[in-house]
Amino acid sequence: MKQRVLPVQRVWTEEQLEMIAAIKEVGELIQERPRRTVYRRYALEHGWHQPEVIIRQFGSWAEALSAAGYEWNIDLQRESLEKAPKYTKEEILKSFERYAQDVGSTITLKKYQEWRKTVHHAPSHYHIVKMFGSWHDACTAAGLEASVTYSKAELAASLRQAIEEVGFSLSFEAYREWAKRNNKPSTKALLHRYGSWSAAIHAIESEIRSQQVHA
Repeated sequence: MKQRVLPVQRVWTEEQLEMIAAIKEVGELIQERPRRTVYRRYALEHGWHQPEVIIRQFGSWAEALSAAGYEWNIDLQRESLEKAPKYTKEEILKSFERYAQDVGSTITLKKYQEWRKTVHHAPSHYHIVKMFGSWHDACTAAGLEASVTYSKAELAASLRQAIEEVGFSLSFEAYREWAKRNNKPSTKALLHRYGSWSAAIHAIESEIRSQQVHA
């Protein structure tokens, strides 16, 4: 039986593996196959490879998605885009209100995604972040407590330690590798607390520089 042979039979380079990991991470965040425009937004925020670079490596965005384990059907993709819902801030806040009634006032992304599967027309993480700028800001606007595993002080201490050991202008990927080696809070925990990687780095580096000046 004739089968389609994809590049997954090759041995991926370290750079390609990083690209695949980034695509998978975006997919996990938005709970669906990442479109190129959606991926670009997260890539800019986290300092990942841009879609054009990925396409040069894999030949097309479809092949990159396949390498990351996503099936691709262009007709279904077009249909999905045409039917993609649009949400206003008011509609998103009403969705959060309904979540609070069903689940409670403490919210995590995982709990929200599980709840979203049980209701109709609830906005995705992507739509929420696109409208409010960050998950944490959206939860705050809705009057919900965005629960995280670590306190802000613990996250700040971890990021500070990483900066002191690795250096200033710490990249998203560099911290992720450092955190894995040292069993520290994940990048997701930091993003949930600070809203974006750049905001987290700016906050901690500003504190370090301020203390150095007054030392």
